[in-house]
Amino acid sequence: MAAVVDATNVSDANVRRVQRATESALKQVSSLAVGEGPAFKKGAPRRCSDDCAQQLVSSLNAAGVVVLELRALDKSGEKLAVEAQLWLDGEKVGAKRGEGSVDGFDVSVRPALEALLPAWARKGYGGLRLQVEPGTVVKVDGRVASGKAGEVVAVPAGVHQVDVIFPEGHAVLQRLEVGEGSRVKVEAQSPEEAVSGKAPKRMSALRAVSYGTFVAGAAVLAGGLIAGAVGRGTAAGLSSCSGDVRDCATLVEVQRRQAESESYATTGNVLVGVGSGLAATGVALFIIDAVTD
Repeated sequence: MAAVVDATNVSDANVRRVQRATESALKQVSSLAVGEGPAFKKGAPRRCSDDCAQQLVSSLNAAGVVVLELRALDKSGEKLAVEAQLWLDGEKVGAKRGEGSVDGFDVSVRPALEALLPAWARKGYGGLRLQVEPGTVVKVDGRVASGKAGEVVAVPAGVHQVDVIFPEGHAVLQRLEVGEGSRVKVEAQSPEEAVSGKAPKRMSALRAVSYGTFVAGAAVLAGGLIAGAVGRGTAAGLSSCSGDVRDCATLVEVQRRQAESESYATTGNVLVGVGSGLAATGVALFIIDAVTD
């Protein structure tokens, strides 16, 4: 968008025409989204400083802003002295001064805008922002991309093959899609760093103890349940003698099997208690390890 910070002896109508013409020219040469800038306020200070312009740009919430200072060169206010400043992401990129007429202003301002725009922000282009370690070579579609870390390399909008070659000789190939006016980060880890970064974390001693304790508790608990079942089976099937039926257990046999059943029951109860305690301890140790990890 375009924003006017000074319009000495220029009518409001001509200010609006110049502002819209600048935005029209910007749409023709730039890949950035171009909106409509705010109306010029007559009370704005003349000779707006960079701090003043930066405050205005920050309030507009736009990726790119052309800040205009206008001054009439004739009584009609049709011929103008112009200073055009380009601001991107809240930072001043540069400025151009010249003269032009209100009529056909979009044509006269276009060369200045083309000169101010970085290559990646021009029509049909995007950028690759290099975020790689020193000594790393980046190739885009087989050609070495010249630029330091953090710089934006202009490329035609579309899909590109990007090779990141690390100082130790390893390389990582990427396919990156660059949209018009976008800046895509090129960042990659060397294979050695990627492998070490993805290596599974070793199990802690406390975690191993928690697993072992829980498994042991579960086994003891199962043993207790089995002992209880055997005890119930031992006492089952005993029948008393009645009438003429003599196929029954003797008193001695009944007492023996009853004692065995009680023994199994006691053992089962003890094992169930111990197993439950061990399993609970294992769960507690696991929770402690998970919380402190």
